[in-house]
Parts: sequence; C-alpha cells; structure tokens
Amino acid sequence: MNKDLKFDYVSNITPAEFDDDVEVVINTEYDEVEAIMEETDWLEFEKPRFKNVRAKLGLILELIQHTDQILPSQEPPRTKYEMNGGIKKAISRGAMLQEVEVFNLYFKFRSHLHGDGIALMYKSPGMNKECIILLPDNTEMRIEKERILYKNEAFQLVLKELMSPDSQSFLLENLNLLNLHERCAQSLQHEYGHVLNVREFEALDITPYNAEAMYTWFGDYGYLDNVDKRYPVFGGISVWDKLHVMKESLVEDYRISLNIRADRGKFILPNKFGYSGDFQNSEFLLEGVELMKRMLKGQLQVNARRPASSSDYDTIKAFHEVQQRRLATNWVAGTPSMTKDVISRDLEELRRSPYNQVAATK
Repeated sequence: MNKDLKFDYVSNITPAEFDDDVEVVINTEYDEVEAIMEETDWLEFEKPRFKNVRAKLGLILELIQHTDQILPSQEPPRTKYEMNGGIKKAISRGAMLQEVEVFNLYFKFRSHLHGDGIALMYKSPGMNKECIILLPDNTEMRIEKERILYKNEAFQLVLKELMSPDSQSFLLENLNLLNLHERCAQSLQHEYGHVLNVREFEALDITPYNAEAMYTWFGDYGYLDNVDKRYPVFGGISVWDKLHVMKESLVEDYRISLNIRADRGKFILPNKFGYSGDFQNSEFLLEGVELMKRMLKGQLQVNARRPASSSDYDTIKAFHEVQQRRLATNWVAGTPSMTKDVISRDLEELRRSPYNQVAATK
C-alpha cells in the first residue's frame, strides 16, 4: 500500500520592526515536501526542495510509524494564504512563532500522538525543536459552526436569565471578528500557549509522566478552583479528564490574553471549555487570564527543550461536551464541585496509577 505524504514547512518567518502604530509586515518562506510511504522502503523522496529535507521528514517518522495510522480525512489542507494571514496576526499579538518550527500537514493521523484534531504542538526529541503542526480543516465551515453554537448557547442562557443581554451583544461583536486568517491565528496562539506551558513544566522539572505534580501545580495556583467555576460540575469528571480540561483551558486563556491586549478587550473566540461559565460571569474569564499570567510568568523569554506534545482539541467537540453537562445538571456558573474529598481522591488515584501520565492530552 502506497500513500503520499505531503506537508509545507515554514522555513523562514521574519517579522519586520514594528510598534503599536505601524502595521506588522511578516515575510514567510515555504518549502513544500512530498514523499511516498512504502511498506518496504518506507520513505522515498520526490524532488525535495530544501537542503535539510531528511531532517524534516524525520519528523514524520516520529509522528507515525505505519501507513495504517494515516486517517482518511474530508477536510482540505490549509492554504498558504490562510497560514500567511494567521502567522501575521499571531506574531503581531505576541506569539513568538519565530522560536518554533511551523508545519502544515496535508493529512491527519492517529498514533502515539493525537493528530486527528485541528492542530498539534509537538516537541521533537530527534530535532530537539518545538513544532506547531496545522492539520487539515475546513476553516470557513468551522467558523460558521462555532458562531451558530456559541450564539445558541448564549440565547439559552439569556432565556434562563443566566447571561445578560449586554454580554450576549458583546459575544456577537467578538464572533463577528472571525475570518479565515483570524481563526488560523487563534489556533497558532493556542498551540504557542502549549509551548509556554511545556517550558514552565520543564523549568519546574515536572516531566510529562508526573501527572500528580501537574495536578498539584494547577491547584496551588488556584487555577483548579477557577476552572471549577467555569466548567459544569468539574468535580464529576475523571481525574485524567480534569487534567486535560485544565491544560486546554490554561492555553485558551493564554490565547485570549493576547487578543484582549491587542484588540481592545475583545476575546474574539471563547474559551472552548470555560465558555458557558464565562458567558454567565465574565469575571471568571478575567480571573483565569490573570492566574495564567502568574503561572506562565517568565516563559516568554525562557527556552527549554524536552519531548512533549499536546493537541488543539476540537472546539465543536468541546462545545457539545460542556453543553451536555450544563443541561444535564442545570448547572450555574460558580457552583463549586471540587471539594477536599474530591481533590484527595484525585491525588490518590494519580499516585496509584501505573501510568501516572497525562493521558488526558487528547
């Protein structure tokens, strides 16, 4: 069985000098790589267009080990037009994409990594590099679905008098800012948030397998309590799902913080796991952003390198998970569910787990 493997590698990102009053100019250069995966020879190269092609294709060997791990996908690959606009916006807001490798894969996969979402942050042990990988997605269709879902959730909350009409109007203003380039930028900002989170764990000597230390870190900073206010009956999900939701919410708050700072207080796209609580009480979002800044303080200038990965969990899947929990329990934002007993049971489960790793990074 033969399969074509194709991806774009952003070989050069050069932001021009700029200040708040000058439009950012981002010069990007792309190299296109195409290979054929074979059962016998595994990889053959077709007209490689840059010198270190074998090193870049080595990334593919780290992501997937067999053709069966390549998934059939109906979504188209991202265009260079989409990526150019997304990279420009993300860098202008402060996401230091120049520090990482940026790839645009033309296929999805499922191996020891979760390459079936919309983007992936991967720290390559072979390349000793942090990589942000965009995966195929129909971005225009995603924007339309996200707008419909968030608008419907807001409408239901307003009817229940859990969300103010002013907050609903502000949500609509934000959602109207979404377009092809903006939505791509949001994914890139999210993934760069994972880069910063991984760097902080490394600075604290917390390995990807020490889930207990990660859970404790979230708790010590008060972020666990913050997510408990924003996510329906947070105490009722498994400890591994709690870790997943906290990690994703943290980098979502990083993404949103860049938007708030650069776009006059606009969040643009809601926090995928905290949206329902944030719609009901925007103070919970602002609290989460401030906690995130303390938790990741210093990582904008600090470099650290060790293997890790985390994917951008699909916003639409996350939306339905959260909404179903809210509806099933008639949950109101701010209702506590993380008691001392729940936290003790979670920590005990993590200590006794033979895996003791963040399997929750989906």
